[in-house]
Amino acid sequence: MEFRLNREIKAYCPDFEPVRTILRTHGAEFVEVKEQVDHYYRLPPADDAGGTRRLKLRAEKGEGTLIYYWDRQEAGARTSRYQLAEANDPRMGEMLDAALGVRAVVRKQRELWRKDNVVFNLDTVEGVGQIVEVEVLAEDGCDIDALAQEYRRLFEPCLGGYISGSNEDLVAAITPPP
Repeated sequence: MEFRLNREIKAYCPDFEPVRTILRTHGAEFVEVKEQVDHYYRLPPADDAGGTRRLKLRAEKGEGTLIYYWDRQEAGARTSRYQLAEANDPRMGEMLDAALGVRAVVRKQRELWRKDNVVFNLDTVEGVGQIVEVEVLAEDGCDIDALAQEYRRLFEPCLGGYISGSNEDLVAAITPPP
């Protein structure tokens, strides 16, 4: 399996406006606002204990995407290796629900910004609150660790507590199991 790689910083954010100002000032471009619903599925334990595996089905604009992650928290940021597959068959969710069981459902409004190989998500997650997520996508010649730390320093005055897991973990912590 070929995986994509990114380095991610995630933190609570009491007010998105100062973040938007920093994004504009540093040349990021607003892309869109979208509604997303992510169904995270229970997975059997991994063979090694060196990270967390996740499988989610994302519904967005009437289309589905199946996303498989392997992630690990390292040095103040999370490294994720992931794969994407189209999943537009309306039965896909029902099949995954039956086969694996749902761990959490995350509903959010996402404001998406971009600059070069960096994606900035300003998320309002139902039941959790406002979260800023910076995803530095691996590209040839890019030091994703250094770039992630640069953005961490840049946004730090605007952020609340850092989040070491996924939105799945946040929602699962406040939602009784199905």
